[in-house]
Amino acid sequence: MIDTPRYKELQALLATQTDEKARVDTQLNIAEEVKNFEVDDAAQMANDIIRHSRTIGYPSGIGRGLCLKGFCNRLKGEYDAGIDVLEEALSIARKIHDKNMEATALYYLGNIFRDLGDLARVFNHYEKALAINEELGEEYYQSVILSSISNLLYDLNDYDSALEYALKCLPIFERVHNVNSLLNIYNTLGNIYFKKESLDEALHYFEENLNRSEPDTAAFVLAESGVGKVYYKMQDFAQANKNLTHALREAQALGNAEVQIICLFYLGRMSMDNENYREAVKSLDAAYQLAGEYTRRHDMMSIHEVLSVLYDKMGDIPKAFYHLKSFEKLKEDIFKQATLNKLKNLQVRQETELAQKEKEVAERTAFLKHQFMANMSHEIRTPMNAIVGLTRLLLTKDPKPEQLRYLNAIQLSSNNLLVIINDILDLSKIEAGKIIIEHIDFSIHEVVQSVKDMLMVKVEEKKIELLLTIDPAIPKRLVGDPTRLNQVLINLAGNAVKFTDKGHVEIKLTLKKKEENKLWIDFDVIDTGIGIGAEYIDTIFDSFTQAGADTTRKFGGTGLGLTISKQLTGLMGGEIIVRSILGTGTTFTCAIPFEEADVQDHAKKENLLDARSMERLNRLKVLLVEDNEFNRMVAEDTLKETIPGIRVQIAVNGQEAVDRLKKEMFDVVLMDIQMPVMDGVTATKMIRRTLPEPARSVRIIAMTANVLQEDVQEYFSIGMNAYVSKPFQADELLLKMDTVMDIAPENVAPRDGEAVTQEPVKQPEPEKVKPKTMPQLPDKVTDMNFLKTFTGGNPEKQKKYVGMFLENAPKLLDSIDRAMVVKDYPAIKIAAHSLKPQLSYMGVKEDVSKIFLIEQSAGEAAHFDTLPDLVANLKHLCSKAFIELKNNN
Repeated sequence: MIDTPRYKELQALLATQTDEKARVDTQLNIAEEVKNFEVDDAAQMANDIIRHSRTIGYPSGIGRGLCLKGFCNRLKGEYDAGIDVLEEALSIARKIHDKNMEATALYYLGNIFRDLGDLARVFNHYEKALAINEELGEEYYQSVILSSISNLLYDLNDYDSALEYALKCLPIFERVHNVNSLLNIYNTLGNIYFKKESLDEALHYFEENLNRSEPDTAAFVLAESGVGKVYYKMQDFAQANKNLTHALREAQALGNAEVQIICLFYLGRMSMDNENYREAVKSLDAAYQLAGEYTRRHDMMSIHEVLSVLYDKMGDIPKAFYHLKSFEKLKEDIFKQATLNKLKNLQVRQETELAQKEKEVAERTAFLKHQFMANMSHEIRTPMNAIVGLTRLLLTKDPKPEQLRYLNAIQLSSNNLLVIINDILDLSKIEAGKIIIEHIDFSIHEVVQSVKDMLMVKVEEKKIELLLTIDPAIPKRLVGDPTRLNQVLINLAGNAVKFTDKGHVEIKLTLKKKEENKLWIDFDVIDTGIGIGAEYIDTIFDSFTQAGADTTRKFGGTGLGLTISKQLTGLMGGEIIVRSILGTGTTFTCAIPFEEADVQDHAKKENLLDARSMERLNRLKVLLVEDNEFNRMVAEDTLKETIPGIRVQIAVNGQEAVDRLKKEMFDVVLMDIQMPVMDGVTATKMIRRTLPEPARSVRIIAMTANVLQEDVQEYFSIGMNAYVSKPFQADELLLKMDTVMDIAPENVAPRDGEAVTQEPVKQPEPEKVKPKTMPQLPDKVTDMNFLKTFTGGNPEKQKKYVGMFLENAPKLLDSIDRAMVVKDYPAIKIAAHSLKPQLSYMGVKEDVSKIFLIEQSAGEAAHFDTLPDLVANLKHLCSKAFIELKNNN
């Protein structure tokens, strides 16, 4: 029974009123009071008010009633219904020009989107509501929205900014004596101090709310759950259990999902800490089910993180890995750059004292984004370097005609993939939203023939025909972008082959129009495949779209190929259309303009380097600094085969390179960037700043997978003379080496230099890692099938790779052991990163080695405690792998 003074006052006023609209307004004020105690009753009152307002034709009553109903929907977790009624309220508010109602509806919608984890829409709605209240001069309602922004900053883990916002709102709420606003801001402050580990402050605000709120209300149980989680952090498990259990029971009675999730989450964590894993799983699963039911993505993210740790403690690594990846995926989705940029714009517009903090947040976010792009660049380019380099080397070994055809297809595919990777990873192009279309001379016949060659293996597998028809009126050489044209044709023809099981695929080129030297060419890709249903024709070029779920399941693919093709065609000044009959076949037509090349005779490609340059390169002494064994092999073999007289020596990290340069002279240093012990950037700085001449002026070329604009600028700024991106082309590397030799007078290095002695650095003895329970390994952990395929069945090469692994893997394991002793987690991450491809070459599966999980865990402080068991498992596995390989070798 509600008996607050305000409620009694409003009931008394209602009894005296006769004007229907005035009665509706009073009923709305009564419902606003009721909603703090009985949400279901308030929702029913909202329905009655809306119905009565429609009867008497009172739009303001309808709109305010809808706002109230939407507020109640949110508290009950009925988000879709809440969005629908608040959108209707917003429409009414704008129609009758009621700014207060419009701001309220926008604010309530923002609150729902916050619960759903859709932060971009939260900012959009809060910003609009804030602008309206500024226009109206409503200081109190501005503070209400700013307090919600404080909660949003809390969601984004920016606790310092969240605290500043909350403390700004506090005196305004205290001045107007609004109980609900004070309860909200105290809860916000309690949560912020809880995350900042200021537990006494957090407990103070949660207990304040317990004292200020009425029992059996949402505010009361929320406060009690806050008190419970603080006691959990204080390790007072008895008191925590008491508060959390009581709050959970009350929240279930009230139907409050938020508090139920909080209580179950911390009860689960407490059970895990007490090693009561069965009960922990039960509580956390219940919390996750509720969070999923109400689409509370922040809660789902936190639960995934704890479940990952829990299952790891239970020894169920597959489930631990699943929850870790789910946590990372949700974290990535929620913390989007666009959202943070929106926050930045909002804060700047407000001109608050948080401007400096916003700058720090933006800089930190930009740094993290750059790190992600750099890491992705390295992860993609490292295996690509091996693919391109080894393919190039195989082409020089007099392959059989059939092998030559396959190797050429691999080379063409790799080269096209590298161009695409370059555009994906070029941050400036991504942020500018554009790709530069080249205008270069090329052979149209070579482009379409390369497309045919790249698809022939699949065509022969499917036993269909691939036809190529070129209009003789089309000149042999055109001016345009051959790489982008190739990409479009590969996408279209590749799709055609994929969806055609009988008949043929035809690539047909037709000259449609010519004006002076400008040509319009139609590229038709025709197939006799499954066709596209009429209902999908209009959406087939949309991102992630295919012709139905059955198609996706059967044929796979991302659904991005046609989207990319359409965008590239548009960038080249053309257009793309599709015609199809279901069950009969499909025709895609790209109409693209080109220019006719001035010279139509194909000139033979001239050697980039003259005899004098080749002679100079043959006399060079080169220090190759590279930690990856396979990349070293590619670079060294390429240099020695191309320049027989070159002298190549090896260093496996930056520190070793610096030490070698102290002892002897080299003409050129080929410096990898990402290496253990000392990276290439640090090594270059030491060489340029600390070594005496002439070592200080040695020419340094970065050989790196990190090719972002910022990275390249840094390489030059610290004194590197040039860079070559991985995977490198032999011609490009030789050209760069020849070019840097012109930087200073030629000075061929002597073959021997003066020795410089150094005291060895004493390393700490590794501590043996003791696993709790050693997982059962398969009977056989290695699989030579991959290596046999990779080496073309050459037993000598297989033996070489196995020998390299048996030599390198123990060293990397030792590095991990030593790093574990001193808790050098970056070193663990680097060593695991280096070991990962070597294990894959030996056919060791990730779900057995957990090497990827080790690499990821070493990069996240929250998962450091999982490393000892993971490392112990890795060492156990490698011991078995070494025995198997030695016995088979």
